[in-house]
Amino acid sequence: MEILSSEFNVQQHDFLPKKKWQTPFSFSAQKLFLLRYIWSADLIVIQFAGYHSFLPALYARIFGKPCLIISGGTDAHYFPKIGYGNWQKKFLSWFTKASFQLCSHIAPKHKTLMQCDYTYDKSEPSQQGIYARLPQLKTPFTEITNGYDTVKWHCTKENLPAGRQGKKNTFITVSGAWEYHFQQQLKGIDLILEVATSFPDCEFIILGVDDKNRIQTKSPNVKILPAVKNEELIDIFSECEFYLQLSMAEGFPNSLCEAMLCECIPIGSNVFSIPEIIGDSGFVLKNRSVNELTQIIQQALSAEKDTLRNKARLRITENYTLEKRKEKLLALCKRL
Repeated sequence: MEILSSEFNVQQHDFLPKKKWQTPFSFSAQKLFLLRYIWSADLIVIQFAGYHSFLPALYARIFGKPCLIISGGTDAHYFPKIGYGNWQKKFLSWFTKASFQLCSHIAPKHKTLMQCDYTYDKSEPSQQGIYARLPQLKTPFTEITNGYDTVKWHCTKENLPAGRQGKKNTFITVSGAWEYHFQQQLKGIDLILEVATSFPDCEFIILGVDDKNRIQTKSPNVKILPAVKNEELIDIFSECEFYLQLSMAEGFPNSLCEAMLCECIPIGSNVFSIPEIIGDSGFVLKNRSVNELTQIIQQALSAEKDTLRNKARLRITENYTLEKRKEKLLALCKRL
């Protein structure tokens, strides 16, 4: 919103029903919004595809307006075993499909959201992405990755109070949305809980769990913490040595990139954008295996940490800045 508002007059509408039964009312409110503003609109921009993207994409087609959908992850994912992704739900998949067919352009946060070979978890479909579900799709796309404020996100280790200048052998991961039954598997929390028992001298922090009953662990080296304000993450990341992003699926994970800017050494799963984000600054888990994760953590603990910390921050500052995202997004909008 900040990027678009910097050069355009933006009218915003949120499609956020709190309960499923409220969805028809959200459609009605959205229809009224569209009928009010579409006449003067030069472009319709939609974040993610789903129920909320159908009417804007349809009205854009009817009224001859360009329509851009920013694909972010769940609208490109199909994971029936754990019940995750738009494409494994009958009605949601129809609305997602229609939206991508009706819009005039797609801006995935990473090219793998369009199509990729998936090998991380052999029990899930090996072909992922929008083209895997819509092989005949003609809608053009432009990859626009997330971008980050490299000044805001930085290591504050030297400015922390005495005793908090960094905890050796500390691993952290951030995960919200615990209302979904698949969240623990989706974010690899189950792997972390299992591997933690093999490293009693290490500390594993799971941040973002407001209801501790959702995670059962008897390991004393696993710390479960509630969600915190975004700004507080900077100091928390700065205290930790490693960041774990062991997701089964991701679009372009913000927490991973923000932690790397705070000089956390990344350990991530071999899915979608994660290997590219990490590059040579950390470690990639090829398969969803506790044994392989154990080996990687052993390697990480004995690695040249200072070198990897510097590489982690440099990886983001060189490739994924807020300025680059702004430049690409504004250029695409103006072209459309």
